[in-house]
Amino acid sequence: MHATPSKRDARYDRVRDRVTVPVTVHGDDGMSVETEMVLEPDQLELRYAQLGRLIERRDRCGRTGEWA
Repeated sequence: MHATPSKRDARYDRVRDRVTVPVTVHGDDGMSVETEMVLEPDQLELRYAQLGRLIERRDRCGRTGEWA
């Protein structure tokens, strides 16, 4: 099972102070369901840092196609 981001924009809920990211969850049996991943502020900051590092790594290694 895995999830992929949907092509819709994430939304910030200022009342609950959280972000919702539309995703599609794909089952091993071929079924899929659309839902939302909810990120609290700490989780959002962690993902921001992780994605930034991954983008930098991709840019450094992108010419070779390797993700060291």
